[in-house]
Amino acid sequence: NQKYGSSVIAASLKELELKDYFAPLNWRDVNRYDWDIGCTSPVWFAHRNRNLLAGGGKEGIVYLMDAAELGGKDHHTPLFTTPRLGNDEDSFQGTGIWGGLSAWQDDKGDSWVYVPMLGPVSKHAPKFPKTNGPNPNGSVMAFKVAETTEGKPVLEPAWISGDFKIPEPVVIANGVVFVLSSGENVNQTQEGGVIFAQKQTMLNDAQRKENTERAVLYALDAKTGKVLYQSGNAIDTWVHFSGLALANSQVYAVDRDSQVYCFGLKGK
Repeated sequence: NQKYGSSVIAASLKELELKDYFAPLNWRDVNRYDWDIGCTSPVWFAHRNRNLLAGGGKEGIVYLMDAAELGGKDHHTPLFTTPRLGNDEDSFQGTGIWGGLSAWQDDKGDSWVYVPMLGPVSKHAPKFPKTNGPNPNGSVMAFKVAETTEGKPVLEPAWISGDFKIPEPVVIANGVVFVLSSGENVNQTQEGGVIFAQKQTMLNDAQRKENTERAVLYALDAKTGKVLYQSGNAIDTWVHFSGLALANSQVYAVDRDSQVYCFGLKGK
């Protein structure tokens, strides 16, 4: 019935009945400007004695939620909300958070959250202790889950990557973050900007193929963002909404031409 279009939903597993939800307090603006929360997928993870979720959307804000009470009693109050991390231009395309967030727990039991950010960093974003170069086209932002003196979980900035042209969601294994710089042209209209502010002319398929680059696979240190490996020209074309798969010490990727690539460690 279109009541929860900008929400994170908790439903019963068998009947799919609504049990809880979180909607940002500015959900009317999220709807009006097409800042979909639905263009990302929240990540669930255990942290100490809590089960948490982290999610965001095109607006460029991340919400940290308690899985047992997503938005508090009013359904609009998460545990923690970041300042805007990207999308200062208030666009519905090409900036902000797209794809899923990712979580990892290190060998000390600390929890980390990784955010793929399209476009430049917001002027409102917090300072990251570790930086890895300029990032005008996109980046991966890493946050460590910390706690206030009252024991409330918060997201503490840890590091930000160098420049990725439209990063895909990351996967983590053995202390290494793997991420694709997709090389995609994400513009959907000729005019750009806010979708409802003016009449929009949608790009055709040929136009969407312009200004694309080869996708590049990166391996980053999960605690610092330092580049450990990058695939250079190994991938022939760009990538559109294609994730990574990890299995048996190998990383698999698929490009826009449906070619499958397998990257692995060198044999001794």
